[in-house]
Amino acid sequence: MASTQRSGNTVFLIGGKYSRPGAALGKLLVFVIIALIVVVAGYYMFSKPKPNPAEAYPTSAKKMINQFFQLISTGTTSADQKAFKLLSLPIRKIHHKHPGRYWQRFEDMNVYLTDVFGTTWPANIRIVHSTNPEKPDEYIAHVRTEVFHITVANQNRYASALPHPHYGLVAIKEFSFSGGAQAQRAAAGSSVLGAMGLQGAANNVAGISAAYSAVDNLKPWQIKHRLLPVVLHPHAAALRQCIYQLWPVRKDPTVRMVLKQIAHDPQYAVNIQQEARHVLAGHVSDSTLIANQVTHIHPKY
Repeated sequence: MASTQRSGNTVFLIGGKYSRPGAALGKLLVFVIIALIVVVAGYYMFSKPKPNPAEAYPTSAKKMINQFFQLISTGTTSADQKAFKLLSLPIRKIHHKHPGRYWQRFEDMNVYLTDVFGTTWPANIRIVHSTNPEKPDEYIAHVRTEVFHITVANQNRYASALPHPHYGLVAIKEFSFSGGAQAQRAAAGSSVLGAMGLQGAANNVAGISAAYSAVDNLKPWQIKHRLLPVVLHPHAAALRQCIYQLWPVRKDPTVRMVLKQIAHDPQYAVNIQQEARHVLAGHVSDSTLIANQVTHIHPKY
């Protein structure tokens, strides 16, 4: 018969050491409690209702539009990511794999407005609801002399209905978000030249490209966005041609503002100042316009 010795909570037997039944029961109880916690947590995670994506959008269309402009004006990737989240849910769903293309277009818009109006442009935004009864989802944003017609959508139509509307951005008539991939390639080329200390070369490339690219099928806002950033540099290549190519949009308020600046800015050559005055006044011969690759003789405004 085996002899035993007792020491605290353990029974020692000749030939081995065994835990008392109370200690084993304690371990089993701990295991059961942990398993129960895991089961309850898993049930909660998979059974709780998913958050409504529409709730993340502002309840005011004006607030959403202003927030969008304020975000893109910072010129940072993190802000562009937040601006992307203000786009309407269907747009985000389609383009969620390539948001960088949208970020690039946000950057293009910021660069354009900064070139024309300076870094304070976000402080001069006025947003009003369109008075067009056929476009109840349209708002108009005024950035000094620029006007943007913006279409919004109540995101409740794409998710579970909420007590109040939540607005997302659908489109900006005067600034398309398409063409982001091409814009990324162009931006990359300019960045390389800038990094090499050749910013002047980058500006010249932009000027030559703007002056000699076809503009036949461009909308008025596309002509402005292509040419105005170039003519704002007094020593840009093909400056003369770019000024003349503003002819079809010469009655646009922003174009007139820039042409007046050039006409009175001593940093520009005298002949460039004179040509800006001629375009502004509408006193340019057809032969001169044709010689400078202007194909639309009649204004688009």
